Amino acid sequence: MKLSIQHTTQHRYERPVSFSDHALFLRPIDSHRRHVSRFEVATTPASQQRWVRDAYGNMVLHCNFGLAESTELALDTRIELELQEDNPFDFILASHATAYPFSYREPDLSSLQSYLAAGEGAGAHQALDWFYQAVPDPLQHSDLVQFVSDITAAVHRDIRYVRRDEEGIQDPDTTLQLAAGSCRDMAVLFIAVLRQIGFAARFCSGYLYDPPVGQGGEHVYNRAVGSMHAWAEVYLPGAGWKGFDPTNGILANSYFIPCAVSHNPKFIEPIQGHYFAQTTVASSMEVALTMEEIQ
Repeated sequence: MKLSIQHTTQHRYERPVSFSDHALFLRPIDSHRRHVSRFEVATTPASQQRWVRDAYGNMVLHCNFGLAESTELALDTRIELELQEDNPFDFILASHATAYPFSYREPDLSSLQSYLAAGEGAGAHQALDWFYQAVPDPLQHSDLVQFVSDITAAVHRDIRYVRRDEEGIQDPDTTLQLAAGSCRDMAVLFIAVLRQIGFAARFCSGYLYDPPVGQGGEHVYNRAVGSMHAWAEVYLPGAGWKGFDPTNGILANSYFIPCAVSHNPKFIEPIQGHYFAQTTVASSMEVALTMEEIQ
């Protein structure tokens, strides 16, 4: 399958401002089943662009606007990629990690330290209390994948999805108290639980292609049509990093298109940068995202 993505972000300011470098975490991560054939970003004002591979292996596009001043900052991203169908259950676990509990072994253990948690983590004091009553077998399970899937399904069941376009992420305790959150809030809650019970987990930001079905053109999985998606990846020995989407309660398949991964979601916010002005300047933002299959 070939897919086209057009992602436009437009900021408007009441008077001219200047800009810092902007870092864009928008390029899909290539894999043996995912190939990016086109990635272009047109900016207003014009920018000098350079690529940087960060410490997590993400390809980050840096846009430098020099001394330009403008009442508009527009980032128009065009992506084309090829996707091969992927069975999310097509993997084999290492013999020591087929059931829960288990322990990571070297060399994985040394490499996974930033994705493992020591203690509760900030704002996640209620996560384990929720977990113990939310899944049927919290202390042990004969099937590791089913165990993680049960936690994924529990978040989907207990947390109501709400679209939040404002910046920032709720801490897990707030998400549990509200019993509601965005995809990124649910991913952070899921990660907090997994880390506290001994799993390595990381935050994943990207696109979710959800082709409309039926006469009404409804979307089954991507309820925030027109925006990016967030989910989590869990390191399973023998299988590597596997995606789990607590927003929808499913394993990630080939329609999940990761652009950036990190142990901390604030490090991979899709577009990062600032504007400069001598005084406060009113501003507005519009985002448009379309995805479609191409021949």
